[in-house]
Amino acid sequence: MGNNRDTVIIAGAKVLENRRMRWRASEVLDFIEDAEKKQVKDPQVKSWLQGIKDLCYELIDVSEEFELEQQAKKLRFVGLQHFNGNVKSIIREFEILIKKVDELNLIGSSSELPVPEAELEPQNLHSNITGKELMVGRDAEIQDLIRRLTKEYHRCICLVGEEVGIGRTALARHVYNSSQVQSKFHFMAWVTVSQQFNVKRIVKTMLEFAPEKPEYVGDEFELLELELHKFIVTRENKVAEVAKEVAESTHTVFMTSLSPEACWSIMKHHAFGDDLKNESSVERIFGQVGRKIAEKCPGKPVVARSLGVMLRGRSHEEWHDVLMSEKLSGYDLKSLPMLSEYLYSRMPPALRQCLLYCSIFPKNHSIQVDKLVKLWMAQGFIASHEEDKMEIQGWKYVKQLRDCSAFQEFELDGEGAFVCKLEEEMHEFIQDLAQNECHIVFLDEETTMEKSGDSDRVTQPPHCRHCTLCLQYQTSFPDSIDNGGKLKAGKLHTLMVLSESSDIDPTNLASLLCLVKRIRALDLSSCAIKELPLKAAELLHLRYLNLSFNHELKKLPSAISNLLNLQTLNLNGCDSLQKLPKSIGKLIKLRHLEILWTTSLSYLPKGIASLTLLRTLNRFFGSSGGASRSKACSLGDLENLNNIEGCLTIDGLGGETEISEATRAGLRNKKNLLGLELWFSIVGLKANDEVLLDSLEAPPQLQLLGIFYYGGSSFPNWMIELNELKHLMLVNCSKCNVLPPLGKLPFLESLEIKNMPNVKMVGFEFLGIGLNHEDAGNEGSSSDAIAFPRLSKLHFIKLDEWEEWTELNGNVGDEKIMPLLSSLSVVYCEKLESLPDYIDRKKNLTQVIEGCPLLPEKKKKVQEEMKKMYSRNQED
Repeated sequence: MGNNRDTVIIAGAKVLENRRMRWRASEVLDFIEDAEKKQVKDPQVKSWLQGIKDLCYELIDVSEEFELEQQAKKLRFVGLQHFNGNVKSIIREFEILIKKVDELNLIGSSSELPVPEAELEPQNLHSNITGKELMVGRDAEIQDLIRRLTKEYHRCICLVGEEVGIGRTALARHVYNSSQVQSKFHFMAWVTVSQQFNVKRIVKTMLEFAPEKPEYVGDEFELLELELHKFIVTRENKVAEVAKEVAESTHTVFMTSLSPEACWSIMKHHAFGDDLKNESSVERIFGQVGRKIAEKCPGKPVVARSLGVMLRGRSHEEWHDVLMSEKLSGYDLKSLPMLSEYLYSRMPPALRQCLLYCSIFPKNHSIQVDKLVKLWMAQGFIASHEEDKMEIQGWKYVKQLRDCSAFQEFELDGEGAFVCKLEEEMHEFIQDLAQNECHIVFLDEETTMEKSGDSDRVTQPPHCRHCTLCLQYQTSFPDSIDNGGKLKAGKLHTLMVLSESSDIDPTNLASLLCLVKRIRALDLSSCAIKELPLKAAELLHLRYLNLSFNHELKKLPSAISNLLNLQTLNLNGCDSLQKLPKSIGKLIKLRHLEILWTTSLSYLPKGIASLTLLRTLNRFFGSSGGASRSKACSLGDLENLNNIEGCLTIDGLGGETEISEATRAGLRNKKNLLGLELWFSIVGLKANDEVLLDSLEAPPQLQLLGIFYYGGSSFPNWMIELNELKHLMLVNCSKCNVLPPLGKLPFLESLEIKNMPNVKMVGFEFLGIGLNHEDAGNEGSSSDAIAFPRLSKLHFIKLDEWEEWTELNGNVGDEKIMPLLSSLSVVYCEKLESLPDYIDRKKNLTQVIEGCPLLPEKKKKVQEEMKKMYSRNQED
């Protein structure tokens, strides 16, 4: 039943309705809707609502346990615990609370406009989520900050605003991402200091932004500091001299409210989107009422954006109703609590539940969006009539929350996952609202469970359902989370441990698992777990299990296959894990099996082939890894796993991999697969590599492709037909001597070619636009096509025999060849003598040329240009 509900209360009400109660679920939900909004200001309503939620949690648990018992009997499970739950007593308590509706003055549902449904297509989830924020009315501040960052030297620049929601973070982010600032500095890092202030974590975060990824240096602060020093030390003596002459100063920017006209521009952008192409019509119909609504935004972009989202697709009459609404007039949107309350009040129940759940994350914590969606799924917060679209619905919720100004700072982290953060004001608001449902405990070496917590809430509530333990560096896991009886572990639905290299004693962990019988989401990542206790197999409610980055975990108990409700199993970074349970095929509801960086894993059990609900299978094996054919999946067992999405890495190709298995795998049929990495075996015969790669035809919608240790001499034609490909890596392809016509790829943004010792020349064929060496530039000979029309980053690394990068005769304009190229790396290409003119002519091109002794003139030229630039800055 977890897949069929979107809030705890809706699910509980439906269970009651199925018991033939005298009132319908819809009637109860009308009162709940009013209570959700009134609880902010009325403690009695808040207490009543918490009582309703507690009973709904109990109803869900008891109902599901009944189903589990019936299912276990059918499957003849042995040793299944007997669940105890008295539905009649829960119903009696529910009826008592419902009778208090009149006493609390709760009314039916509101007539306010709800937040419209977000529109997302499966292939565009990430691009829709991470759209740039519109900056209006800040031109003066933007230009001033860019000038100060690129032409002056300040020790610190502070953005100050008296009111919340004024757009300080958005302004800082906009300037940080500007091309002028990006081209000025060789190393930039965006770091947010979290509630758990930790210098080591800040340094590690900064290293994620390094231009060259450092080698793993562990957790020793001194090593981290030395690694960071490599990137921030000044490279040019001239720069150091200029910097010493300028006094270290602090500049403060005081941000004021936006004008009503600027707020109207933001509203229009979010309300009409692409329809603004016909802006005159929009102004004629909505201009007058829209400007009057904009005047109620108190100059805050966050309010203007939210109003725009709310009014998207609405009629002129509905716009007028909002203008005249007492609800809008009743909010002082200059007040932090009132602003958060206003944004929260406009959300539908499902969205409010998902947002409240986010209070399990500490302030300024980077939340992995994909993980958050899976946690919502585990709690049953995502309702979808089509089971295969739950993840899409979850991403829609994320986008709606972003549009409602609850989330900010969407970006990629160091692992390539999208992360975001809760707006600071919204985080404080929901933490207060959800304090009886969600709780965070901070523990360090000197803090016990009894002393933990913030100053306002030292102890945890007795009916806490979602708990996060934040263990500081080298803090031991507590021998009990019961907190003196104040927290009932048996009621927990979520337990998340945020650990910094802390250990969990096996005995303590086993004791814990005996208590949390109703747990649905268990996150024990980075807890130094060496062995998962057998008790984990008894957590039959469990849907989400995260054991990632437990580096000493070698195996899982085979009984873990009894977890019939399990949706997500995250084993990323468990580099000692040697095998998965052979009975894993029993996990028929498994949707996400995450096994990246499991370097000791050499094959997957045969049962994987039957898990047709899998969406995430980020690693597979082209050979059996030494296991018998009866135990191990073959490449052809990918045949029926057509729901897999995201990025798939296939290891161990070549050698014993059969061509027929590669064809049967049917990669072209994986319609939601966006990334593919093909790793050929380093050892063994390479004779079949070329035919094998040709048989592994990628799906046409692929956006990322990496080919590693390929032993063929040429690349397949299907690679040039990937018209949506954005990122391509060709690494250690030792026998290839000619690069394919990659310039034909219309959306290619980054290209890395590394360690290809047989390439001696990069010729005109590489451009792929019909130009040739003799007639390029002659009248009538060149095509209208553009070579590499979207390419911005081009990296050549360790091409030992590369001697020539062919020029094109004639005068081919820059607009025809790599018009958007902004970053070029040529590293350890010791025989290359010169760069072509179509590269030399490019302006604003950042070049890294190292280990290329035959290119001294180029290096000298770049150094001279840098010195001139710094001299001009000093004169200015």
